[in-house]
Amino acid sequence: MLQRSNVEDMMASAIENGMALWMWPLTAARLASDWAETMASARSVVAARMPTIAAAWINPFAADYRELTRMVTEKTSAFGHSHRSISFAQEAVRRASEANVHALGKLSDGGFFGWSEWTKLAERNLDIATTLAMLPTRALAPIHAEATANARRLAKS
Repeated sequence: MLQRSNVEDMMASAIENGMALWMWPLTAARLASDWAETMASARSVVAARMPTIAAAWINPFAADYRELTRMVTEKTSAFGHSHRSISFAQEAVRRASEANVHALGKLSDGGFFGWSEWTKLAERNLDIATTLAMLPTRALAPIHAEATANARRLAKS
């Protein structure tokens, strides 16, 4: 679990969040391209590795355990990084939402919001929107990187 200071240090400024949302259509297009490239790379990687897997089934004593181990560790590492990006986003959204609930509770109890409270509320909402908009791209990035790197490496073999 991330400590509060680490999450706050990693939060982008309102200007950075605004720019990220402004550029979101381009980010979505890149996500679509990366997704297609990941799927094509995965297909070529599976095709290149099937003979290694088949050889291991036929004769386990002569199997290429280095490559077989690499198959597992690369996938678990990529999916672990992807999971961490999802967990970070979940934690950031949870913390911002809790802060908003606390602030709006103050307002519903008859309290007054000054300019700074409204600004903080708007910045937290902008951070939530940016985090959720960027989540698919950030979650796919480690998987895409690993799949395309494997496809290039195996194409050379």
